[in-house]
Amino acid sequence: MTLRRRFLLTPSFARLIRRERDSLRYVEGFFPEQRDRSSWVRLKEDRGLLILKTVGPGGEAEDETVIPIGHAQALLDVCAGEVNYTRTALPIGGGHALVDEIIRPRVLHLVTVEFASDGEARGFRPPEWFGPEVTADARYTNQAIALRGLDGEPEIPLSDAALNSLIDALEGRFPVQARMALNQPKAKQVPLTRTKAQISGEAVKVNLDEIEEAMRREMEKTLQKGNPT
Repeated sequence: MTLRRRFLLTPSFARLIRRERDSLRYVEGFFPEQRDRSSWVRLKEDRGLLILKTVGPGGEAEDETVIPIGHAQALLDVCAGEVNYTRTALPIGGGHALVDEIIRPRVLHLVTVEFASDGEARGFRPPEWFGPEVTADARYTNQAIALRGLDGEPEIPLSDAALNSLIDALEGRFPVQARMALNQPKAKQVPLTRTKAQISGEAVKVNLDEIEEAMRREMEKTLQKGNPT
């Protein structure tokens, strides 16, 4: 069973990550909720899945069935609610942080980390660039967002330490605790968009110093708006 911890993410950090990494587009449609089970259809690029999650004495279990794209699209038309998002996988230590930008029914940015055991999940200490944890808040599941929506605009603090932590992750530098074994993404990612410009067949690396300076200016503007003089 895969365990997950989920955190909010500031939009500016999500934008920076998408600029540096490839993304995949997802559409998930959820059927009406039931007490001990839930089901939904997922369209991931050119792959359709029908997913059933059940709750029993041993905890939660998910079963996935591959279905034709046409069937997935037909099921999406009759679902009770839908969520559209892009997902970007950013390596952290031995695993990945899955950065989701939810586009519909409202814009929201989240980051999820998957674990193979309860011990790994409990032992994980999120890096500074993660926002507040919402794992235990049922409002931030994809199912709840699709079926009930989400009111309010969550506040996510910005700090110099958080920006430096994200720059370290983008450059492949991780603290010792983040090198623990985490689940790898289950499927090979197919690029949705290329995030590095191509000139004469050679990739042009984005200058992270310039990005960092731009991010600092954005954080200063945010802080000034929150503390009017």
